Amino acid sequence: MPIPTPRATLTLRFVSMLLLCVLLGRAFATVPPGKAEAFDQLAGQLERGEIAPDNQADMLKVLQQVKGLVPPGDARRELRYRYLFCILGMDASPAEGIAYADQGLADARRIGYVEAEVNFHFCRGSNQESLTTSRDALVDYDAGIALARRHENTRLVADGLTWRGSVQSLLGEHALALVDFLEAQKFYETSGAPIESEQNLFNIAVAYRRLGESAQARDYLDKLLALGEQRHDRAQQLAAHMQLGFLDSDVGEQASAESHLHKALALARAVENRSQEAGIHLGLAQVDNQQGRYAQALEELALAQPGFARTGDRSNRDMVLLQTAKAHAGLGLHDQAIAEYAQAETLLQQSGNLRYLAELLDARARSYQALNRLEPEVTDLRRLVKVREALDRKAHSDNATLMNYQFQTAQRDQESRRLAADRALKEQQLQSLEHVRRWQRVALVLGGVLILMLLWLAARQFRRSRKLHRLAMTDPLTGIANRRHIEELARRALGDARAQGESLCVLVLDVDHFKSVNDAFGHAVGDQVLVRIAQACRQVLRRFDLLGRMGGEEFLIVLPDTSLDVALQIAERLRRKLESLPLGNLAPGLEVTASVGAAEADHESDDLPELIRRADTAMYRAKDAGRNRVETLAARASVV
Repeated sequence: MPIPTPRATLTLRFVSMLLLCVLLGRAFATVPPGKAEAFDQLAGQLERGEIAPDNQADMLKVLQQVKGLVPPGDARRELRYRYLFCILGMDASPAEGIAYADQGLADARRIGYVEAEVNFHFCRGSNQESLTTSRDALVDYDAGIALARRHENTRLVADGLTWRGSVQSLLGEHALALVDFLEAQKFYETSGAPIESEQNLFNIAVAYRRLGESAQARDYLDKLLALGEQRHDRAQQLAAHMQLGFLDSDVGEQASAESHLHKALALARAVENRSQEAGIHLGLAQVDNQQGRYAQALEELALAQPGFARTGDRSNRDMVLLQTAKAHAGLGLHDQAIAEYAQAETLLQQSGNLRYLAELLDARARSYQALNRLEPEVTDLRRLVKVREALDRKAHSDNATLMNYQFQTAQRDQESRRLAADRALKEQQLQSLEHVRRWQRVALVLGGVLILMLLWLAARQFRRSRKLHRLAMTDPLTGIANRRHIEELARRALGDARAQGESLCVLVLDVDHFKSVNDAFGHAVGDQVLVRIAQACRQVLRRFDLLGRMGGEEFLIVLPDTSLDVALQIAERLRRKLESLPLGNLAPGLEVTASVGAAEADHESDDLPELIRRADTAMYRAKDAGRNRVETLAARASVV
C-alpha cells in the first residue's frame, strides 16, 4: 500500500496533531491578567484538542484569535502562539517551514523556554520529512524527546514518541514504532488525556497494519471510524477510511479498499486537505494497478502529483515512480517502465524501505522477462531473494523487539508490585512497634505470605522466561525450528559427525513460484501452504532428521549419519510428496512443487556456511534446470 506523504501522515493524525503541544500557561505579574488568562484558556483548548477545526481555513481563524490575545511584550506567550502556528496552521513549503522552526528554536533557546524549544524541534522534523526523507526527521524528534526527558516533562516525551513512532513505522521499523506508541499511550491513559489517547490509537492501528497484524488494526480502525461518525468528526472519518483502504489493499480486498479510499477522498475535499487528497489518489493508483486498470492508474497518479508539488512534498516520489512504472509495464511499455523503476529504486534505497524495494525488483524482473532480457531478470530475482531474506530477518527482529518490550513491561510491573508490597510491610512493621505483643505474630504471618507470593511470582516469571526462549527458537507460522535454531542444530550435528567420522548431508528446499501463490490466492492461503509443506516434510523425514525454515519459502533439512545416495533418495521422496500434496481445500486448482539442492559434508574443508552454500547452489541449479527436481554439485547428483 502506498505510504501517505509525511505531511499526509501528519494530517492523517489531523486531530492527533493537536495533542503534540504542551500544557504550559505560566502566569506573569507583568502582563494584563485578563488577556493572559484568555490566551492561556484558548491555547490550552487547542493543545488538548478541545477545539478541533476540520479544515485549514477554520484552523487559521482560531490561530488568529490566539495571536490577538498575546499580551504585548510577553515573549513566552508569543513563542507559544508561534509553535502552535508552526504545527497546526502553517501551509507553506517545507523549506519555509524549516526556516520558521529554526528561528523559533533560536528564540526559545535565547530566553530559556524549554517547552517551546521541544515543540519547534517537532515542527522542524515534520517539515524535514516532506523536504527530504522521513529518516532525516529523526534527528529533530530524538532531540526533542531527549530535551523533554532531561526536564522530566512526560507529556512532551509522550508527544515526541508519537512523532518518532510515525517515522519509524514509515521506515519499516514497525516494532520500534509500536513500542513508542504504546509507551505514549500509557501516559495519555493515566494522565486523563482522552482525546490524545483516542488519536494515538490511529498510530497503534497503523503500526499493527504494517506489522501484518490486520485483525488488531481493523478492530482499532472500525472503532475509531464509528466514533468519528458519532461525533460528526470529518477529520477522524477521513483518517479511518484512508487507513482501512490501505489495510484492505494490503490483504488483497481491492474492491473494499477502493470504496474506503473514495470515501476518504470525498472527505479530504470537504475539509480542503490537499496533501491527504494527493496521498489518496496515490493509493487509488495502486488499487487500479492491482486490478489491471493501468490507464486509470496513470490518471490517478496525474491527479496526485499536483497536490504533492503544491505542498513541496518530495517524500512520495519513490511510490509515484513505482506505481507509474507498474502502470506502464501493464500497458506493455516495458522499456519506459524499466527506466522509471531505476529512478524509483534510487529513492527507495535512500529511504531504506525493503518492502517496496522487493515489490520493485519483482515487477522489474517481469518487465525484463517480457523483453526476453534474461541476465538482468536473473540479477533482479537473485536480489529479490536476498531482500526477502532481509525482510524475514526483520520480521523475526520485530517479534523479538515486541517480546522484549512485553518482558520488560512485565518485569517493571512486577517490580512495582514488589516495591508496593515492601512499603506495605514497612508500614506494618512501624505499627507493630507500637503494639509489639499484639501485632508481632500478625507481622510474621504477613511476612510469610509475602515471601510465598514473591516465590510464586518468581516461579511464574521463570516459566514465562522459558516460554519466551522456546518461542524465540521456533518459527511462529510453521512451528518448526527458525533459522537461528536450525543453524545451531546443524552446527552441532556437523561437529558430532566430524568427531565420529560419520557422513552428514544437508538439503535446501525452496517452493517453486511461491510468489505466484501469494499473488493468486492471497497471503493467508500462502501461509497455510507453508504450514502444509512443513507438516508434509515431517511425515517424510526420519525421527533423527532436522527440519527448519530459513525464511520465506526456503527450508533447511539436516540428515545426520546419511550418505549422499540416501540423501538424494530422501530429497526425491520430499519432492514427490510436495508435488502430490492435496491443497484443493485451500484454493481450487492450487498445487505446489519444490526444487531441492543436496550437499554432503567434507569434514576436511567444510564448515556449516560452506555446506549450506553448496546445497543452496545445487538448489538454484535445480531452479535453472526447470524446477521441481533434485540436484547436487557432485557428478552423480542429478535426480529428476
